[in-house]
Amino acid sequence: MKDQSVVTIHTHATTTGQVVVPAVLKDDVDQFHYAPARRAGDFVFLSGIVACNRQPTPMDAEQFRTELRHVFTLMEQLLGAAQAGLGDVVELQMFHVFGSDRLALDKGGQLATIAEVRDEFFPAPYPACVELAVADLNPEGGLVEIKATAFAPLSRGGGA
Repeated sequence: MKDQSVVTIHTHATTTGQVVVPAVLKDDVDQFHYAPARRAGDFVFLSGIVACNRQPTPMDAEQFRTELRHVFTLMEQLLGAAQAGLGDVVELQMFHVFGSDRLALDKGGQLATIAEVRDEFFPAPYPACVELAVADLNPEGGLVEIKATAFAPLSRGGGA
């Protein structure tokens, strides 16, 4: 069950392609000076999007699934704005905060929940993936940050 909420997205032409900025990340972009998505020729690079619990009470598995679906849906929308799709993703990188007091799951439960939701968005054949443990993420309450690289040749006739 994918989250179907739509966000407003702005695109900016560059000499190598374009930068994509969703309105929901504009303040973050203004503060930290980065591109949420950037097309460079036939490649699209997504900056990390953080699944986060901003509340001090731990998230349960279903709340974590909902947050992950939001992250993957935003990724899908960013890719679409850059004339790509989830099927074009060749690599995912995930940065996990294990043992956070903001999530009521152990490491195995966290990984299993992420894999379950990831499979809703990325059926076989799967993109390459690397998963790393980190001590902390920005913003506070960050549980996992997910970034992607897609190969989406513009010559194939207009996108995903």
